[in-house]
Amino acid sequence: MIDRDSGFAYISETRFGPMAHAMLKTAEEASGKLVTIVRENAKKLAEEKKKDIIIIDGPPGIGCPVISSITGVDLVLVVTEPTLSAIHDLERIVEVSNYFKIPAIVCINKYDINLDNTKNIEDYCKTKHLVIAGMLPYDNNVTKAMIDEKTIIEYSKGAYSKKIIDIWNVIIEMINA
Repeated sequence: MIDRDSGFAYISETRFGPMAHAMLKTAEEASGKLVTIVRENAKKLAEEKKKDIIIIDGPPGIGCPVISSITGVDLVLVVTEPTLSAIHDLERIVEVSNYFKIPAIVCINKYDINLDNTKNIEDYCKTKHLVIAGMLPYDNNVTKAMIDEKTIIEYSKGAYSKKIIDIWNVIIEMINA
């Protein structure tokens, strides 16, 4: 076995504060090791900058990088969409979260693209006693905000931004519970 670099870990300063992140090389598979390095960097940054919350944006699915992303966290926010593959991933990540005894909550993104599947997600969450932190409709302003290099809250002060803020408040409430 030969050691080789599959990606690189970085620490950057953003207009919102420090960020630990990584980039995989072209055609490399996601690496749990790389996620672990990013997590370690984030923890060091949080200690140095006296930050009390670390947000980890994990990859989709339930592979090794996902497990590396959620290990040792206080709360898992599962963002799902009303598609069959997303529902399958939701069920699997909830199983993983339960296995590690980490509370999970759900956000249904683009809930209005398939109301039948959204209802299935709601029913699933009810049977598993999962809090639905919020439901976001499909909104072209999200893409427009990204093009303008803004958050949706900076781009638009409308109902969608209010829903994001409401979801954040549910997350904080769950963390502090």
